[in-house]
Amino acid sequence: MKKNIWQSIAGVLIGGLFLYLTLRNKPLSEIVESIKNANLFWVILNSFILLLVFYLRAMRWKVLLENIDFHPKKKDVMYALTLGYFVNSFTPKFGEIARCTSLNKRSNIPISKSLGTVVSERIWDLLVLLAGLAAIFLLEIKRFGGIMSGIWAYIRSLFTNHLTIATIALCILLLGGYLFWVLFKKSNFIEKIRSFVKEIYETVKMTFKLKKATKFLFLTFLIWVSLIFMNITCLKALPETGNNSLYFATVILFVGGIGWALPSPGGIGTTHFIILQLFLAFGLSQGAGIAFGVLSNGLTFVYTILFGTVMIASGKILNLMLTHSTKKG
Repeated sequence: MKKNIWQSIAGVLIGGLFLYLTLRNKPLSEIVESIKNANLFWVILNSFILLLVFYLRAMRWKVLLENIDFHPKKKDVMYALTLGYFVNSFTPKFGEIARCTSLNKRSNIPISKSLGTVVSERIWDLLVLLAGLAAIFLLEIKRFGGIMSGIWAYIRSLFTNHLTIATIALCILLLGGYLFWVLFKKSNFIEKIRSFVKEIYETVKMTFKLKKATKFLFLTFLIWVSLIFMNITCLKALPETGNNSLYFATVILFVGGIGWALPSPGGIGTTHFIILQLFLAFGLSQGAGIAFGVLSNGLTFVYTILFGTVMIASGKILNLMLTHSTKKG
């Protein structure tokens, strides 16, 4: 529990740091005004596409679960996945554990098995992300190189300016890991962890031998296309970015995906920072870049919270109704 709390704090600090780097010395009043003037039609359309993404992800997850001979109901998979993204909005990647725990309660699927499918899912998405980044790098080698050098310069300066703190933190981490191993290496606890990790590994291996490979790949394709269209709705919503192309929306998705991969709750801060560098590399204003980053990330955050709240509330209401009918019977 303490480890989870510290990881959450670290994720928030990372996101806060990148958000500070993005917003410092920027015309915040102009950015706020731009977002206030966002086209409501595109803002609302964004929510429907996000809901579609959740559904497609749930159906893809179901394919992976069926691949290891578990057959949960669609509503249970959708509930668990939405809950996971809801938790991810506040914590760095703990939503994966939350959705596997939820599915275990609803469909009696072992957490190690469902977590293995989640790892497989992330590996497939990482492969798509890397392929997209490679294609963009070849097409935009000068711009992309500038973005990466800018990001690296910021990170390097942070470590240089806080080298002592970083060194102490690393030593504490290594010492803590060593003490943990010495204290628990002969206990049943370590053996349980080994068994749990082994089950996850075996599940990951199985999910790369897909029985329904065509369906899985098609759903993956639809997910990434839907994410591109989510970017388009945000570009169209803002007056400064409405004329940008489908290609630029695709570039934003893959380059901005680096920010989502970092351990920050909901990609807050990290995605804003990277998207700003991307806009500047394409010769667009920093105000437009920040406004887009705040709008796109903000809409995803708000709608995820909304969908998660509705899903949790509906689940509790359904449980109460079932409990009441059982007592009555």
